[in-house]
Amino acid sequence: MNLWFLSAAVLSTCICALHVILGGRDVARPLLVTTELDRGAKFTNYYCWHLVTIAIALMAAAFAFASRPGANADSAIFASAAAVTFAIWSIVMIVRHKLSPLQFPQWALFLPVGFLGAAGLAI
Repeated sequence: MNLWFLSAAVLSTCICALHVILGGRDVARPLLVTTELDRGAKFTNYYCWHLVTIAIALMAAAFAFASRPGANADSAIFASAAAVTFAIWSIVMIVRHKLSPLQFPQWALFLPVGFLGAAGLAI
């Protein structure tokens, strides 16, 4: 069993739960009640919020699948690349739009997942 991938799966699951619980409260719910966006923009953003939920859940599943004894690491390669890409994009958003790294913490969530995935691939 690859404990690095298993750790990445557990952390990704925690991130997904955080996304659903806090993101649902702080992002999705206010988005749905706003009257400042037209319906197309509102529901496109809501749809994207669900896509992120699905992507994080699939990341967790990919790491869990790859953590099994004798499992192929291909799914972990993809999940690791996704985690690192998500972290990098978060940093780009912070810099480009002058956001607070503490108020836009996605980078701090996905970097450890990428690290765990890379460590699992290295062994």
